[in-house]
Amino acid sequence: MERRNTKTKERGNGEGTIYFSKALNCYVAQYVDTSGKRKTLKQKKNEKNTDFKKRFNNIINSINNGTYISSSTETVVSIATNYIEQKHIDGLIVDRTYKRNKDTLSELEKTCSSFCNIPIQKVTVAHIEKSKENMRKYSNSTIEKIWGLLYKSFKIAYSRRIVMYNIMEDETLAKPLSLKADKKIEALSIDEEKSLEKILLSSNNIYNDILLLQLYTGMRIGEVLALSKDCINLNDNTLHVYRTITRDKNDKVILGKHTKTYNKKTGIDAGKRIFPMPLKVNKIIKKYLKSKIDNIHNLLFWDYKRNTFITDGEINSYLKRLNAKYKITESIHTHVLRHTYITRCQENGIPLVVIQALVGHVEGSTITNDIYTSVSVDFMKQELDKISQIK
Repeated sequence: MERRNTKTKERGNGEGTIYFSKALNCYVAQYVDTSGKRKTLKQKKNEKNTDFKKRFNNIINSINNGTYISSSTETVVSIATNYIEQKHIDGLIVDRTYKRNKDTLSELEKTCSSFCNIPIQKVTVAHIEKSKENMRKYSNSTIEKIWGLLYKSFKIAYSRRIVMYNIMEDETLAKPLSLKADKKIEALSIDEEKSLEKILLSSNNIYNDILLLQLYTGMRIGEVLALSKDCINLNDNTLHVYRTITRDKNDKVILGKHTKTYNKKTGIDAGKRIFPMPLKVNKIIKKYLKSKIDNIHNLLFWDYKRNTFITDGEINSYLKRLNAKYKITESIHTHVLRHTYITRCQENGIPLVVIQALVGHVEGSTITNDIYTSVSVDFMKQELDKISQIK
């Protein structure tokens, strides 16, 4: 290689400097990368002076046109962790969502263990393809979350020029499908609903009343448990739903300030609503208003023995025990009661916009029909009988 040994500058003095180093016996160039760090580029063995200068100029040009990629130790996990933490710090997500995001990150680490902690610059499509086998062991809803967080991590890396392109956008790369069949939440049939109602009315039990309120109103279980004295207007005979029982980032049960559907970015809470109380609901509510309400939050439903909240887990466990004893249906949990209420509304011809207002769905959203509504066999028979009578 050609070397210059006389009258050669020995030290660099700033960006764009090329000089010959006697100590290294090669040409050296200095520049400042996009992060503001000073970098030194050394001439390779047997590299011509003109080729070295060309290589250096290419780096300078890439810095100037925004295509420069500096070496980085950032990983999928470090990027995803910072993303989740920053959303929480900025107040964009509530504690419960923060915990769920952290749980998704844990699942990502398990399924993508072969690459999630190596520099993201070294991750290839082959790495991600190989991880799909692990992902498929989870449900489709969990895969959706893992894939979304993985995509977001690469999107952030690309936007910050940590990687040259987002490999998650590779046309050959597709999200895997779960090996598990999706579990569809079915509403109770009319007979099953009547059977459950009869069982719940047969004994005077706070858990029974909570479940009856859900069956009669379609409220989420957390919304029922968050009902307080200020939610009730007996003059107008209305019920005001504006918050839910939830959990903080440490999984501790707390009383939330909003419903589950609150959007922190827009400040809109689609779940906040006021609706008239049917006679059955009014009767249950008055029963608890007449009793002594002596808890810090003035909640209608409170565990006075332990002086704490009644939780959704307790109610679900109780409902499953009832089902095991009375064989009401194949499988049940509290959200089935919400599905049942919405389905009965649909079967009785209540307009979709009214159903959405009653249960706290955004007007114009397809979620009420697409997810919550099923048609009972009894209702189908009823409709088919109408056709038979016409014929």
